[in-house]
Amino acid sequence: MSIKGKVQQITEIEEKGNFRVRKLVIETFEKYPQVVALDFTQNNVGLLDDSVCKVGNNVEVFYNVRGRAWENREGKTLWFTSLQGWRVREYREEIAVEAQSPDREDDLPF
Repeated sequence: MSIKGKVQQITEIEEKGNFRVRKLVIETFEKYPQVVALDFTQNNVGLLDDSVCKVGNNVEVFYNVRGRAWENREGKTLWFTSLQGWRVREYREEIAVEAQSPDREDDLPF
């Protein structure tokens, strides 16, 4: 899966024992934009050092959805969901050819 948006923030690397995580926060291009935080873990934290990943840049982020259940001390089950990023690339909005050139009915080849 992928999501497209403008980079709002990139957090510093957090280390918890042998586990490393870093967040990329983007704002989507939808009619009602959403602010989404994606986790980059372990070896993928370095992907956010790429020149494409700068605040203000438009990016496409490829991710997997991860979820898990956890039972607390009271025996209540809680569910956690995260978006785990594994690739980031520059995103340029594609404009349809019809939108680029004006309609010309007099350009016919005959």
